[in-house]
Amino acid sequence: MVPDKDEHQLLQELLLENQRLLTENNQIIKKLNRRSIWSFWFRVVWFLIIIGAPFLVYFYIIEPYFTSLGSSFATFQTGLQEVPGWKQFYEAMRGEYGGGE
Repeated sequence: MVPDKDEHQLLQELLLENQRLLTENNQIIKKLNRRSIWSFWFRVVWFLIIIGAPFLVYFYIIEPYFTSLGSSFATFQTGLQEVPGWKQFYEAMRGEYGGGE
């Protein structure tokens, strides 16, 4: 304890320092909260873009070509059956087991 200060002055200085630290801490916590909110909404938008992009690409880019060429998904699917291994994969996914039994 410093001899030129009494307990009252020392306590008052400590309380002022505590108040300054609390104010600074409050500002830092508000910044962190604001950043976490922005981060949450950025992630939501990012996942919507990642999940929604294939649907948008299909409906706005690929589907007009199918309709303009007179094709449909069924034609596309029959074309996929020509790919080696796709027919077995497709049947396995539908639960159909061909031959071999």
